[in-house]
Amino acid sequence: MEEKATNTSVLMDKLKELNELEIKKSKVLATIFQKSTQEIVDKKIQSLKTFFEEQLKFYNQKAENYNEIYQEILTKYQEQLQQIIEPYNQLYINLYLELQETECNFKIAITNLKKSYEIKEEIWNKVSQDIIEEYDRKINACKQKKSNYDCLIEECKKALNHCAIDMEKKINSLFQDKSSQILLKEENSFTKFFQKIKNVFTGKAKFIAYVIEPIQVELDMLENKLPDVSNQIYQQTITMVAKMKQAKARTNEIFDNMI
Repeated sequence: MEEKATNTSVLMDKLKELNELEIKKSKVLATIFQKSTQEIVDKKIQSLKTFFEEQLKFYNQKAENYNEIYQEILTKYQEQLQQIIEPYNQLYINLYLELQETECNFKIAITNLKKSYEIKEEIWNKVSQDIIEEYDRKINACKQKKSNYDCLIEECKKALNHCAIDMEKKINSLFQDKSSQILLKEENSFTKFFQKIKNVFTGKAKFIAYVIEPIQVELDMLENKLPDVSNQIYQQTITMVAKMKQAKARTNEIFDNMI
């Protein structure tokens, strides 16, 4: 009895270590996702700032004259980025919760498998062959359940890894990089001397017409488009979580049928 208690204690210690390891790994994944998200936002914000600053220079305009409108554009730009990031955050959280539940079920399957082996060894030659065969079926069912949950864990991890990638692709498709527009202006510009002369007379009007107004139009278009895009991401979350729950239910059904 003491040896059995010791074995059980060792098993629970191992599972506790495994649980702590999984928590650390999950925290690492979450940190990577948060860092990736922040890098995407910072890159887009910096692109907008650089574009604005370069165009101010190109049209020979003073930044202080456009502080208010620039802050309005920047605030709206950040808010619109958040409209895409928030549903992806929800997607990540839901996938993370599914991963946690799946890993928990995986550990339970391992525990039940080991217990079934231990009981079979303990009752060997003490009970009828029917009971031995019953434990053989249970062992095989536990093995299959463990294997199925292992596959589900990998699917959850893949989905989590793709979450940041998909988010970046979506943001890039909606929020165009301004650096290409800067290069376009540079390639089509006249000499600096003639450009300065032109800017004295038309710099302000062109800055408003070619920089401010296009950005405002772009943001207005996004404002109308983003609710549908966000809703699509939320629907994707519902669909993915539903599929994972169905897969877990099917795994339990297979287990029940095998025993």
